[in-house]
Amino acid sequence: MHIGFTGTRKGMTKRQKASLGRLLTGLNSGIGKFHHGGAEGADTEAAKIAAKSGWGGERTVVFKPKRKTAKELLARNEKIVDASLLLIAAPKKNEEELRSGTWHTIRYARKQKDVSIVILDP
Repeated sequence: MHIGFTGTRKGMTKRQKASLGRLLTGLNSGIGKFHHGGAEGADTEAAKIAAKSGWGGERTVVFKPKRKTAKELLARNEKIVDASLLLIAAPKKNEEELRSGTWHTIRYARKQKDVSIVILDP
């Protein structure tokens, strides 16, 4: 299974980290890749958790934007969704926010018919 991840630059809560670890361990069949944006905060935390859960090395794909403009970052997030069958999101708040890359990614994934979404409760 190809899994995408999105989260805040402020990082994940302890609860989100624990939930992500359990989820990735349970989904690890030895097939598929873990996609993330490589940004500081939740992305780097998720990459470490993924590696410990068997999703490291060649099973991890990092989508780095050429420039860190808002437009490039949103396009990067959409590419992560497009490459995934499951999006795992770790937002800062449970309430949807308009000016949030994480929530933009969730909204984009909702429009895709073949992408399931898991939102980790902060």
